[in-house]
Amino acid sequence: MSDQTIIADIEALDARRVAATLERDFAALDALIGDDLVYVHSSAAVEDRALYLERLRNGHYVYRGLTGLKRDHRVLGDVVLVNGEVRIDVEVQGKAKQVNARYLQVWARRPGGWQMVSWQSTPIPA
Repeated sequence: MSDQTIIADIEALDARRVAATLERDFAALDALIGDDLVYVHSSAAVEDRALYLERLRNGHYVYRGLTGLKRDHRVLGDVVLVNGEVRIDVEVQGKAKQVNARYLQVWARRPGGWQMVSWQSTPIPA
């Protein structure tokens, strides 16, 4: 499989992940996110998969928009690193926030397909 094919697959999966996050489709997120997820928010809060999904489910986070501004991919065998910029519109415990951030996202090829296993974002100063 070529790098371009893998990148196209990752782009499609990430579009599904974004849609599932915005639509609160937890069944879809469950398949797209690895059991070993490490999610580092732009606030520096760190969550594992269970806590991240729990907070999405209970409304701690309600995402209103995730707008990708740019992305670069590096395919490293069964791992794809994605560096990008995103505008995040989210309610955190009922308080609206908008964050422009740079991020590193990591996808790993698993027996059942590609899964996101890491996210780390850093706010871009205004």
